[in-house]
Amino acid sequence: MESSGSFVEYRIRGLFFYKKTLYLANMIIPIKFQYSVEHEFKRVINTIKTKAWLVDNGYRFSLPQGFQDSQSNESGLIRKLIQKEYNKDIYEVAEKAISKSWNGNCKLLKEINEKLVDSYNLDELNVILTKYGTQGSYTQPNSIIVNVSAIPPEFLIKTVVHESIHLMTEPLIKKNAVDHWVKERIVNLIIDLEFKSRFKMSPVPEWVVSVDGVFKQYYPNLELIMKEAPRMSN
Repeated sequence: MESSGSFVEYRIRGLFFYKKTLYLANMIIPIKFQYSVEHEFKRVINTIKTKAWLVDNGYRFSLPQGFQDSQSNESGLIRKLIQKEYNKDIYEVAEKAISKSWNGNCKLLKEINEKLVDSYNLDELNVILTKYGTQGSYTQPNSIIVNVSAIPPEFLIKTVVHESIHLMTEPLIKKNAVDHWVKERIVNLIIDLEFKSRFKMSPVPEWVVSVDGVFKQYYPNLELIMKEAPRMSN
C-alpha cells in the first residue's frame, strides 16, 4: 500500500508539474534572429525606395557609409558598401541583449496579446537585425526589423516591443483603414499603459493626440477603437 500510495502521489505531482509547464509554455512567444549581408542588401534597397516618404514624414534612417543618391540603381556598388562595413559581432551583441530582455518581457506581451480583443495571435517572432533604415519596422505575420546601430543594445527591447504590438494590431488597422499616425499613437498608448510608462512614447503630430479619448473609452476592445479611429485624420 505504501508503494502504491507513493506512486499515486507521484502521478499527481507529475500532472501538476505538466500543467504548470504547459501554462508557462503558453505564456512564452518564441523568438529567433536573422542577420546577413543579403538581409542588409534588401533593407537598404527598401529604404532607398521609400526614402521620399520617410523624409516627408520626418523619419530618421541610415544607409551605408559613402552611399550617394546617384547610386540608387547600382546594386553591385551598394552590396560592396554593405560588405565593407559588415561586422557580425555587432549583430551578435544585439541578439544577446534582446534575448536577455525578451525573457523578462515576453510574458507581459503575451498577456497583452490575449487581452486585446480581436488582435492577431503572435505565437512566434522573427527578428531581423540591421544597421540600416529606420529604427524599426514590421512585416506580417510575424517578422520585425530592428536597427542595432542607432541605440545601445540594452535599449533595443523597446523597438522589439513596439513592433510586436504593431503585428498584433495590424489586421484591424488595415481592415479599418486607420491613418498611419493614428496607428502609431494607438501602439504607443498600449505600451505606455501596459508597461506603466516604462518606455518613452514616440513623438506624433499634435492632432493625433485626439485619439487618446477613444482609446481610454474602449481599451482593450481593439475592434471598437479601430472603428472610431478612422474618423480622425489630419
